[in-house]
Amino acid sequence: MVEPTGPVGRPGSTSGTDEFLPLLLDNGFHQVPEVNEPPARLSGWSVLFAMGRLHSILQPSAAGTSAWWQAHAPLVVTEAWRNAANSQSTVIMYAAPAGTIGRQPREDLLRTALDRAAARGLLVAATLPLAGT
Repeated sequence: MVEPTGPVGRPGSTSGTDEFLPLLLDNGFHQVPEVNEPPARLSGWSVLFAMGRLHSILQPSAAGTSAWWQAHAPLVVTEAWRNAANSQSTVIMYAAPAGTIGRQPREDLLRTALDRAAARGLLVAATLPLAGT
């Protein structure tokens, strides 16, 4: 789940308008009407997962790939998350505008927040392949 801490604008824009979802939609992510259905695979994008840690989300560029998001320090993930990602060789990435989901202390509360965001048309997603091991 990716949720920025504030509005995200297009490069060079000074309007202050949050363009986070339109930017992702422009790059192949899809609106999520229902969280129960897995999103389509997004070619060119990938999740860099190495040595049991999440490092970055990579996007295609003219020079090959570049980091769309990168952890300040590789993120430790649970063993269950790591096993699921490795067995499927994919990760589902959900994204919502700032203030839509918030920090959720439990998975059931996160799911409720995702369902609410989808119902309001504020959730996009894609299935991304793993890069690394």
